[in-house]
Amino acid sequence: MDPIVESYLKNFIDKFNIDNQIQEPKKFEYFSIFSVLSEEVNDSIDNRDLEKIVLPDGTKGLDGIAITINDMLVFNNEELANFVGQRLSINFYFFQVKTSEHFDDTDLGVFLDTVIDFFSEKPKYNINIEEYLNYKEIYSELLKIISSLREVNLSCYYICLGQKQEGETTLNSTIENKRLALSNYNFFSNINISLIDKSTLITKHKKVISPLRSEFKFDNKISLSCINNVDEAYIGFVSFSEFKKLILDEEQTKIKSLFNDNLRDFLGLDNPINNNIKQTLENCKFSEFSLLNNGITVIAESNSGRGNTLVLENYQIVNGCQTSNVLYECKNIEGIDNVLIPLKVIITKDETLRDEIIVTTNSQSSFTEEQLFAITQFQKKLEDYYLSQKEIDGIYYERRTNQYQNISKSKIIDIKEQLKSFMAMFFEVPHLVSGNVGKVVKQYRNKFFQKDHSPIPYYISGLLSKKWDELIQVNPDYKKFNKFRYHIFMGFRYLVEDLPFDPRYLINPKQYSIKSENQKINSYDKLLNLLRNGQDLNDYIKKSIEIFEKVDYSRAKAAYSSPITEDYKNKLQEYLNPL
Repeated sequence: MDPIVESYLKNFIDKFNIDNQIQEPKKFEYFSIFSVLSEEVNDSIDNRDLEKIVLPDGTKGLDGIAITINDMLVFNNEELANFVGQRLSINFYFFQVKTSEHFDDTDLGVFLDTVIDFFSEKPKYNINIEEYLNYKEIYSELLKIISSLREVNLSCYYICLGQKQEGETTLNSTIENKRLALSNYNFFSNINISLIDKSTLITKHKKVISPLRSEFKFDNKISLSCINNVDEAYIGFVSFSEFKKLILDEEQTKIKSLFNDNLRDFLGLDNPINNNIKQTLENCKFSEFSLLNNGITVIAESNSGRGNTLVLENYQIVNGCQTSNVLYECKNIEGIDNVLIPLKVIITKDETLRDEIIVTTNSQSSFTEEQLFAITQFQKKLEDYYLSQKEIDGIYYERRTNQYQNISKSKIIDIKEQLKSFMAMFFEVPHLVSGNVGKVVKQYRNKFFQKDHSPIPYYISGLLSKKWDELIQVNPDYKKFNKFRYHIFMGFRYLVEDLPFDPRYLINPKQYSIKSENQKINSYDKLLNLLRNGQDLNDYIKKSIEIFEKVDYSRAKAAYSSPITEDYKNKLQEYLNPL
């Protein structure tokens, strides 16, 4: 491995807290799959996601599998329930990763044969690996709702450190033969088989880890001045020929990550409003488009351009996701480059103002109070609490994707992990957060991130999540329980607390205490002190695992099983209250 790739790999391993005990080829698999897949999904990918995507050694011809529904990663068939009533865009991704310096025709053939076998009604290969079988189950469930599938795309990536050769090669012949075999399923809207060489891989990785940057002309604009905490602000109309530079990368592919701060994902062209926008464009009513459309709001951290040329750094489309995506889908309509799009551009680093803009510009959309609230008051309060403890524990709460560009991922808790660890630890639903966090949001939406909640229990669960990540790095025996991490978090709380937890304590933390020798002992303080004491923490985690081992966790999908959670709770109670 040459020094350049090795340097990028080392930075990636350090930032994403990938297990240093694994061998370099496996680390390279994590690095490569992250770099390629991150461009394809409308979701941030962390190390816990990668552990489900990167397959164990010994999986014939495959190093990784991912499936997205409407650009969101799914890891088990229970998550399909989150998309009921929607028309679904499905993407299957398969990966083969090699550290060799050339593409091997035999390896390519085996890789694509395994992909063909994955979709076969009568597979020849007996691959009995849990992660692989989970993806097979998702595929089987999708076949049952095939009438709801808007499109199904397949992408196969063979990645190595060689240099791709142009022209006719045996590799090209193999690709075309396997593409034909895959097309015979009559299942895929598009089949993409790509050879990713070293140069392409590095380019993709650099793009993923760098803030978004775009240069475009904004001629028809007026400046809005004297606004508190705003460096620059403009409102006006921009032609689609220039707007494309905001939403497309160098390969003219849609930049999916620029919608991370938008409150709603793209609803598809089947959505009535989006279909109306599409019809307006297809009927070449370009002048009417400007009058009928509410426009697009872009927020950026900085603008280094001059005059009518804007050069935006670290920007997001915070309102106008639907319009942007419909324009992208219609980008090849003759004459569309001349369409004028209402555009608002705001340059600010003020996070509070940013939140207010997101809420206000989306205020006429049918979002629930909880959805809007999730990015405002409580989230800011929680972020501030993390910052207040930074000198002690050194961790950060990332309420916005890529908020901390230069901080190691091993020090960051994002919203998704915060919700999972908190709900598992304090609301005792580790099986739900392991299997389908969307179900947690639907069933418990009034139980978390409420404005009158104390940030302390959230911080405790986030800190425990990071401490667990550290423990499995130094104690390989714990690693096999990583899929049950949320059960262990719940068990830890059971073993430490002085009083059984009650949701009322989220509002009044002082109630979460008992009298002992005429002194009040706050259980939140006790939990925090134990988390900050390495030996005590390890002792309690070890005991939590010992009790969990008395549960029959060997069956398939044990991490998602409600009966296993109940059995574990009973075992904890038996330990704490022996007869």
